[in-house]
Amino acid sequence: MRTPAGAVCATHPDVAAVATCARCGTFLCGDCLELAGETPYCAPCVGVLRREARPSRVIQVALALNVAGLACLPCSLALPLPTLVAGLAGVVLGLRELRRIARGEGAARGRTQAQVTTALGWLNLALASGWLAVVLWRFGP
Repeated sequence: MRTPAGAVCATHPDVAAVATCARCGTFLCGDCLELAGETPYCAPCVGVLRREARPSRVIQVALALNVAGLACLPCSLALPLPTLVAGLAGVVLGLRELRRIARGEGAARGRTQAQVTTALGWLNLALASGWLAVVLWRFGP
């Protein structure tokens, strides 16, 4: 077995390094290289970055909308359409974020926030659609 000249991979010492981890400086071969955007990282550092990442702003907005919909229940009973839209957004965005986290593309710290957003979205959908059903039954043709 021949040792390559120059820098070698920290995990595979018989393979030449093609990059260094942007976080820890470890030499990486093509098999060990993981890109986040266009920046090279090693697998342990990618895991750390994902754990330390902030939850998605979209989830934070969807959570705030769903909390506001429940906090202002009399308003949502008078105008159920905004509550219905907020609930639908909460369910869709919450489930999307949970799928991203499961694939390893989202921040693991955002799992609880995504679960709460999804649950509140379902609750808002139930309240708004129930109220719409009552209004349509009462005032419908």
